[in-house]
Amino acid sequence: MKQKMLYFFIIFAIVTGAIFQPNHAEAQTTKVYWDGILMVPGQVGKIKVVKPINLWKRTSNGLEFERVLKVGEQYRVYRYDNLYGGQYGLGGGMYITKMAGYVEYKTPSKAKLKELANAQGNTVPGSNDSSHLFPTEATPTLTGGKVLSQSVTQLAPGIRKKYFDIDGEIGAQNVFMIEYDGKTSNIAFKTELAKDQLIGLETTSSQANSVEQNDSYHVVAGVNADYFDKQGQPIDLMMMDGSIVSTPQTNINELAVLGIKADNKAIIGAPQISMNVTVNGQSYAINSVNRKRLANHLVVYTRDFAATTNTNELGTEVRVKVESGKLNGQEVLTGTVTENVTGVGNAPLNSGEIIFSGHNFASQFLQNLQVGDKIEIHTTFAPTEWNDVKEAVSGRYHLVKNGTIQTINVAGAAPRTAVGVRKDGSIFTAVIDGRSTESKGLTLQNTAKLIKDLGANYAMTFDGGGSSTQVTRNLGDSKVTVDNKPSDGNERAVSNSLLFISNYKTSSLYTITPSSNVVEVFQGAAYTELSVPVKGIDQYMNPVAVAGNGKVTSSILKTSGGKQVVSAAPGTYSGVVTYDGKTTDIKIKVTNTLDSIVPSVSFLEVPKGQTVQLSVKGMKNGQAVLTEASVFNWTSNVGTVQANGKFAAQNKDGVGTITVKYGTKSITIPVIVGEVAPTILESFNKGIFNYEATGDRVKSVSVQEAKNDRDGTKAIKLVYDFTNTSGTSGAYINAKTRLTISTPAKKIGMWVKGDGKGNWLRAQLEDATGKVIHLDFDKNVNWTEWRFVEAVVPTGLTYPLKMDLPVRYMQTENANKSNGEIIIDDIQSIYKD
Repeated sequence: MKQKMLYFFIIFAIVTGAIFQPNHAEAQTTKVYWDGILMVPGQVGKIKVVKPINLWKRTSNGLEFERVLKVGEQYRVYRYDNLYGGQYGLGGGMYITKMAGYVEYKTPSKAKLKELANAQGNTVPGSNDSSHLFPTEATPTLTGGKVLSQSVTQLAPGIRKKYFDIDGEIGAQNVFMIEYDGKTSNIAFKTELAKDQLIGLETTSSQANSVEQNDSYHVVAGVNADYFDKQGQPIDLMMMDGSIVSTPQTNINELAVLGIKADNKAIIGAPQISMNVTVNGQSYAINSVNRKRLANHLVVYTRDFAATTNTNELGTEVRVKVESGKLNGQEVLTGTVTENVTGVGNAPLNSGEIIFSGHNFASQFLQNLQVGDKIEIHTTFAPTEWNDVKEAVSGRYHLVKNGTIQTINVAGAAPRTAVGVRKDGSIFTAVIDGRSTESKGLTLQNTAKLIKDLGANYAMTFDGGGSSTQVTRNLGDSKVTVDNKPSDGNERAVSNSLLFISNYKTSSLYTITPSSNVVEVFQGAAYTELSVPVKGIDQYMNPVAVAGNGKVTSSILKTSGGKQVVSAAPGTYSGVVTYDGKTTDIKIKVTNTLDSIVPSVSFLEVPKGQTVQLSVKGMKNGQAVLTEASVFNWTSNVGTVQANGKFAAQNKDGVGTITVKYGTKSITIPVIVGEVAPTILESFNKGIFNYEATGDRVKSVSVQEAKNDRDGTKAIKLVYDFTNTSGTSGAYINAKTRLTISTPAKKIGMWVKGDGKGNWLRAQLEDATGKVIHLDFDKNVNWTEWRFVEAVVPTGLTYPLKMDLPVRYMQTENANKSNGEIIIDDIQSIYKD
């Protein structure tokens, strides 16, 4: 009995261990239990079987039965979607259908989920779905408008981008945000220079994408930063990688600087900087770093400035090899003098070196330095908290100070870029588009209100107008792209940027995202396997290379004959993309809108009672998106057409059409069945009211009703006088309502009673594309009796054809100019040779 109990216990342990084994590549360092069950990253709930129920596996072909689950079995749940009547995802592609009374589903409390997140070191939960990539947040309440819609995307652990469509008090506003929660580890900030130097301009996206990245260093977002001068040099303080790149120039009362400390704590203020160099026991004040050398100034130049110091010869420049330290408030920069030159200027700037450049009094100080002298540069900030700053970038206007909105008396709405710091330590940037109907832009005062509403305790502006730009790394991409719509119409080159960095090392494929959030399909279309390109993402939102497409499934895709048939009316529906066991949601847009329908033949000649297989292509954006004949609606008035496009001609001669329709588009294919007599386009038996005479280089031209002495019917007479004219003369019969030729004709013919004057008989028509066609009946009308004339109609025309000038009677030679008259009757289209 004891052996049986032991055996049962072992089996139970194995089963429960398999059921609740963490579905994650890395083991938890701190274990979190819920109702006695070990929780794992990505778990959103748990399920208990109450009545026997099927376990299903989702595959590219739909659901496959696995086994029947027994009463009492429990499973972790990682997702829920509405496919197949609603299903719980258990991981590994396994699902249980939601059925009342068969399963009991529970979700953990928010506190329990937070406990799990904390145990994971604030990493993103691990599951096979991508729901965590688009978290749900409460809609912010604004004093200056109302949020109409919003979206949130997780860019990296602790970093989100947000978008708000706002109905503001001065008009529509599109607001783009990047937010760091202020506590997640492995996140950093970086300031970046245009083309890696102070002098010059480069777009924000190019600056971000030019940063050298690796599997543990990823640029995930950024915004434009400081204002700049004509040379592209940022106006005020900038620090990169713990070193001063440029000192401020703005009055301390107007200075606005964002500083980021090593622990990612951000401060906004107006720091004062004191710098001096000590050599041989002497100390001398440094006026600036990487700024224009002014009278009596001592300037420190680094390779961040440009290729050279850009100074004139009126001074002294001392080259120093840096040995330790940086230009910041915590370190002393030390180095050794390697060169001292007076009266030259414009010294080359090299990495690992600095140049002291002095004018007048500062030049005199530098002239005392000798090669081999040791120097020290001491830097202090006030307030002292700025001594801890590693990255800094400036702007202009303080928007919020200690929770209080500042008064800014600057008029005009424009695009804006701002940065805010909350009391909880979180940091966010905001770009507000402007100067368009979609987004009006904001005044500085309204910008301050918005940034305060978004939680800022301290806030300031960066450069705005056409410079305002937000870039982010879209999920699955390795490079950033522009999110907003800069008011210049394209991205403006700027001086520097503030970048958000993720230091999470790229790991294995964790989830997927479709390259496009919407896949377009066509109503009634059959797809061998509907798939979309997908991008791979690891658990930290880093891109992971994938090969191939993801299979799309949805309740609106019915399997028939081994194909997926779109069974829904036009609209937008939910679907799921599956790749390598990973799934994500996608929107499926069903449409019946085409640009055009292209038939396999432009017209058809077929014997009576015969069949012909036809095909068409539905075109959209230059691509054939529909080729299945059964998707189209086929009709004909000279036979029948099956759903597969097979046309069966009627058993009698005739002229007609085949019509093909899909949605609002339709085409007609002209059809000739059997032996068809010519079609009389104009007999003139009802008179000549539709016709008038026109001409070129004629003394006179007219049309008259005439009697056809050939058969006694009515006809039309063209009377002309070309005498005493020069150049090509022409007398024309113009059809006010143009004659229509619907069915492809081999020839156009007419009866003509000539006048023997040797003129050129022509006609003019136009096809459905607007192409003009000239027909030649005879180049030398030298007869005076009735004669039937024909002109061959070119192939490749688009029908119907419209004949505006049935008769053009012309003479090109001045010596042959005369007067006379011709009679025309029975203009007709001829279908057989």
